Amino acid sequence: MATDNIYQRMPLDRVRSDALHGVAAARQAFRQRDPVQADLLFGPVIDPAEQQAYRDRVKAAIAGYSKRCSARSRQ
Repeated sequence: MATDNIYQRMPLDRVRSDALHGVAAARQAFRQRDPVQADLLFGPVIDPAEQQAYRDRVKAAIAGYSKRCSARSRQ
């Protein structure tokens, strides 16, 4: 059976790779064109260092709260 559709003759991994690349390229182009709407739809882009700093602040706040609670219970 001969077919003119190239994606029916390609390996599935290649088709999947092409599709994922196309989605990533479309998201990147959308972010460049309309960054505010892209943040609303996809969520903001977070720098890994910024994310780690946020985690550290949350852990410090939890540790401080735990210390205060344990100090109150001892009184």
